[in-house]
Order: sequence, then C-alpha cells, then structure tokens
Amino acid sequence: MIALEKKYIEELEAIKEQIQNSDFLAQYLEEEDEEMYNQMKEEYEPKLEELHTSVAQNDPLQLVSLETHMCDDSLEGLFLPRILGYSVLRGALNDNVKYIRPQEHFKHILLVICNSSNFELLSQRIGQTIEVGFALSSDIWITNLIAEINNKQVKQFLQSFKLPKYRDERSRALAYKKYSNQFSKFNFLTASKPSSAAELTIEFQTIENFLMYRASLGSDSSESVYEFIAGILADESLGNSEHHLQILMTIGAYFELQEKEVSLLVERVNSYNAGEEEELFFSVLRTLQLSELGLSEEDYTRLYSRVEKANSKEFKEFLNVAAQIDQIGYINPEAIEMARTYYNSNKGLSDQNDCLRNMIFSKFRKFIGSLNPRAFHEYFEINKTFTVYMNIFANEKFNQGIKTVSMKYIRTLLRTYTEKRSKDYQDIKKFVSATFLDLGFLNEKEIKELFKTKRKKKATA
Repeated sequence: MIALEKKYIEELEAIKEQIQNSDFLAQYLEEEDEEMYNQMKEEYEPKLEELHTSVAQNDPLQLVSLETHMCDDSLEGLFLPRILGYSVLRGALNDNVKYIRPQEHFKHILLVICNSSNFELLSQRIGQTIEVGFALSSDIWITNLIAEINNKQVKQFLQSFKLPKYRDERSRALAYKKYSNQFSKFNFLTASKPSSAAELTIEFQTIENFLMYRASLGSDSSESVYEFIAGILADESLGNSEHHLQILMTIGAYFELQEKEVSLLVERVNSYNAGEEEELFFSVLRTLQLSELGLSEEDYTRLYSRVEKANSKEFKEFLNVAAQIDQIGYINPEAIEMARTYYNSNKGLSDQNDCLRNMIFSKFRKFIGSLNPRAFHEYFEINKTFTVYMNIFANEKFNQGIKTVSMKYIRTLLRTYTEKRSKDYQDIKKFVSATFLDLGFLNEKEIKELFKTKRKKKATA
C-alpha cells in the first residue's frame, strides 16, 4: 500500500472539518433524525466521491491508503458503503468463484462500519455487499470476522448474510456478476507491485485486471501507473512463468513506453526459451485476444514492434502477418491471400492458426456490433468476405461464431423492419433464405420459422 500524498490528505481534512462544523450534523446529533443524516450524505458524499475519483484517475496505487483514511470517525461513515463495495470487487477469484486470498481490506472496512455510531443507518446500505462478500469468502474467515464483534445484534445482522444457496458455484458466479455490473461505471481498481515470483503468482489476477482496466481508458497519462509498469519491467526476480509473460505482453500490447522500458521488455521476453516455450507465447496471445478488451490493429502493430528483436521466431512471424493484414485491411484480396498462405503453412489446429482465426473473428464481431440496422446492405457485402475466410479456415468453432453474431444482427433487423411487404424486409428475407441455407447456418424449416408471422393472442373478454 502506497502512502497517501499530502495534497489528498489536506483535501480530506478540509471535508472532515466541513462535516463536523455543519448544521446537518449538529441537528442530527441533537434530534437523531434520519432525514438530517441523509441530507448530510447528499451534501458531502459527492465531495468524497470526487476526491476518490481524482485519486483513482491520477494515483490509483494510493486508493487503499485513501480509503483507510476515509474510515476516520470524523467523516461519520459517509461513503463507506461504496468503499465496502469496492473492497469486495477487488479480490481475485479462483475457478471455484472464491477469493484466492482473504480480503483484509474488506474486513477492515466492514468492522469500521459495524463499530460506527451510525451503524443503524449504514447497515441499510450494505446488505447486498456483505452477502456477495461472504459468498466469495471461506466459512472460517467469516466466523473469525464475526467473532471480533461484541454487539449481539450486529453479530446477528452479519450472520444473516451467510446464505446456504451460495454453496453452489453457479449461484456465486451469478450473484457476483449481477453485483459487479452495478459498479461498471466506477474507477476503483488498484494494485501493488509484487516483490517476488511467488507473490506475482498470488497477485497476478489483481495486477492483470488493473492493467487491462487502465488500458481500456485509452491514453493513460498517470505517472504513478507508468512507474508501476516500469518497476515490474525492471525487476528480474519476477519471471519465469506464464503469469509473468502475460503481464509483459499486456504491457507490450497496450501501453506507451519509453525507450528504456521497451529495452527491458524485450530483455524480459528473451528470458523465455523461444524454442521450448513457443506454445506459451501463443497461449498468452490467445488470452489477450479473447479478453473483453481484445486486441486492435494498433495493439498488434505495437506488440510486434516490441518483440521484433525477441528470440521467438514463430511468435514474431505471426505478429508480422497480423500487422500486415491490419495495415492493408482484412477485406483486401491481398490480405486474404496472405492469411490463406500463412494458415496453410501451419497445421489446422495449431496455436498459430487458432490465433489467426481469433483475430479475424474479432474483426467481424466488432464490425457487426457497430453496424446500424439501416446499413444492412453493408452486412450483405462483408458476408462475402467472411464466407471466403470460412472456406480458408474450415473450422466449425469459427463458423459457429460467425453464425451467432450474424443471427443476432438479423434478429435486430427483423425487429426494425416489421412491415413484411416492404422492399427492405423482402431483401433481408431473400438474402437470409439463400445465404444462410448455403452456409449451413439454418435449414429450410428454421428459415421458415424465422420469418413466420406470429399470431397475436386474442384479447380475453
């Protein structure tokens, strides 16, 4: 945890003083009126959120330190429910949808709330957060946490969120997804630099999530994030593992680096034995391709320019082909032939070919995802290109992916063009009836069902 800078401490102290001198607090303490506390919340929580947002944007590695400072009693528990949510979502999860390691920051914030003089009001805002946090934690960790509470009513309150339904992995996963969606617009991820290879393994998911999020922001001008990245690249003790290589590739693909850091990146990448670990490079690349952020044309070019001097021959060759295809455009006949030549030079199920299919499919998905229903003739045209790629790859998984994206778009068109006698509707029907049948996406019965007029239910008397 990096200590909070003086400027942020001073800003937080100013907010504390405003709260302690406010009429809202004076009336609340005198009358113990919930409405007065809510007015105080509406007045000062936006200021605390603004400070938190500023630190998250410019100095995200100081977030845990800031949140610890925000536990001060002078803030009257304001903004702590939100911070509790952040602490729950920062924890790295294993394949069983459980925390990889105990979440001590979650525990600390929760205990502060439970011991707050304003617990009765704060407890109304933290139920779902505790439920999800407990679902992801071990039973013994929860038991030990509750044991630290002296108040019997607070103990019962916490115990009520230890629910049997979350013994099921699917229930935990669904609850976590629903809860995390509520925080999608907030910037709260942070990380700490690992001091050893073992610690990097433990902290890998947290670090990778943090880097991917910062990359999704676009041009990240945060000096502290750059220092964090530079520190990882400079540390020789963090390799060699797939986790380490993935962090290196994430940095290499998404972040702008100075010459010194580029040299360190190449040096670290070259520490892997290219001949024996070629498969590892493609495994990491596949992970980045299939991530939510994916890899853009610029990312492939940037990554190639940084591993150009690396020892990995096969990996460099793939990135070179990817960069060239991106440069001339994947719908260009020359790019198609380049893809065909490269694909045929490798085994059909090789890592190289799998990564090439992922690359081409992501372009199709991105294009269709951004295509307006009014521009459906563009879909008709580009479908010809992807029919060619389907013939080149002859891969069922790729074909199914194209079908899924295509069907989603066609259903959008049918919700847009509802007049069955219109020219647009007839053009869509004619295209789907011929093309989807030829590609094997739908059979005749399924096509008939897709365009079948749905009978409206008769209104009951």
